[in-house]
Amino acid sequence: MRLRSDGWMGHVAVALAYAASYMLLRSMSVSHWNLPAGLRVACLLLVPYRYWPALIVGEALPVTYLGWSNQQDFGWVWASLMSIPPILFSAPAFAWCRRRMPLFHADGRVNMAMVLSTILVGALVTALASTATLATMQMPHGQQAPAVTARIVLGYFLGGFMGALTLAPAALALRPWLARLRTPVAWLAALRGRFFSDVALGVVPPLLLLTWLASVGNAETMQVCRIAMFLPVAWMTLRHGWPGAAAAGTLASVAVQLTETVVRDPSVIQAQTLIAFAISTLLLLGSRLAPHAAGQRDTHDGGDALRGFELAQQGLYQEELRLRQTAEALERIGLSMRDSQKRLLDRLRPVLPDNLEHMYARHVAITQHEMHRLADALYPRTWRERGVPATFQDGPLLRAAALVGATYECDLAGRELEQLAPDVHMMLYRLACEVMVYVLAREPVRRIHLQIRGGQTHGRRWVVMRMTCARAAQAHRDRPAPEWKQVVSLLGTNGQGMPSVHDRAQIYGGIVHERDTHDQLGVSLLLHDALRAAPLVSPVISFHQAASA
Repeated sequence: MRLRSDGWMGHVAVALAYAASYMLLRSMSVSHWNLPAGLRVACLLLVPYRYWPALIVGEALPVTYLGWSNQQDFGWVWASLMSIPPILFSAPAFAWCRRRMPLFHADGRVNMAMVLSTILVGALVTALASTATLATMQMPHGQQAPAVTARIVLGYFLGGFMGALTLAPAALALRPWLARLRTPVAWLAALRGRFFSDVALGVVPPLLLLTWLASVGNAETMQVCRIAMFLPVAWMTLRHGWPGAAAAGTLASVAVQLTETVVRDPSVIQAQTLIAFAISTLLLLGSRLAPHAAGQRDTHDGGDALRGFELAQQGLYQEELRLRQTAEALERIGLSMRDSQKRLLDRLRPVLPDNLEHMYARHVAITQHEMHRLADALYPRTWRERGVPATFQDGPLLRAAALVGATYECDLAGRELEQLAPDVHMMLYRLACEVMVYVLAREPVRRIHLQIRGGQTHGRRWVVMRMTCARAAQAHRDRPAPEWKQVVSLLGTNGQGMPSVHDRAQIYGGIVHERDTHDQLGVSLLLHDALRAAPLVSPVISFHQAASA
């Protein structure tokens, strides 16, 4: 029997569903990861006002039970305050926000600034309510009541904020999907779509691997793995906008929490703070990069579009800085592991046969090499030590070409090349790696010629990159180079092909051209300088203007 949406049975169903969800999420929560706070925020954002009394009743039921079932242990004052649902204080603030800041723009896009503002408000209310309840707690005779400190208050605030980031954006992302998925055929088509395949193949496996590495490594390795869990979130943001950030952010938050080994682990709280900042930034970035937004945006929103691209560029630059920090941390870990293994080998040398000693020494060298290779894939060492020209001419691209048996040549030209923003240099390198992997995924090549030229037109700096590859014999074409997967690992790319190259180039106002002939494969791309380094009124130039400059 279907319930009427405005009948009293509908209100009862909402209250019971909310109460059951609250109890389920509370059983999985801790003070610094408060999932019921996320449920509260999601419902106050999406549920119509007429059901808010049912939500208040639905939250009052479990908190009243939890409060008075422990009244003998903590006192009647604590039980009374515990019985007051925090949603009662959050509802007026959310109602004010929903009236002043609409959840959806006129074109249907989610107002992510409003969502994050309400998440902050919800986290603040949750922290104040939890602090007030803790302050009135009366411990049994002989036990000291917990003191209310700034650290505890901040822990409550982080818990509410992280819990809301885990659930609220994901609920907003699922809302349009659930409206469309009304038949089994629609569900099957969605599960076969690119979004779910990217989550299943590009997010879940890396998070599972990082979770496993965190569980078997030492404290420093565990913290590096936790921090690295934001990388799949950034990748999904570039692929799918804010819905990708919401889905991957939920999984990353769960993965970080799974690495907790003790209650209120300070290292977990630090990692969650960084993940919360990264997810918030990527949600804002993703809301500007939503694939359908450009076609629906009014022409008067040109300034907002430029601001969105500027935020995207800044977000990518921050990701590169974090990758550099992660690479440096991996190198330090590798050195620490080498020293520890060397000391252990020195102690065991008197009792080890010569063949075992050589074998252990070889394993130590291989481990050290793999750590340096992984760090170099994340952020090239030549970039850190010798700068941009050496990275393109003598860095990983040269080693990748040698790996597949091809000759490599790089030409750099243009005085404006050195004056480009650092993030443009790094994006150019990442795109060169992606293009090389794309070419080798198609077929082996005999020679790779990379040309990079910088210039300036109408006061706006730009850079053109052209990669020309001499094709192999006809018998070896139409199949990947045998070493293709090794090149992917060496260069640290995702191997997503030209769609990924197009997406990244567009962030810097760029365009990409492919040209295939009987003897050559060629890819050319144009990038503009970062928006923060150039006038916003500068026109976008074309390949023809760049060639004639």
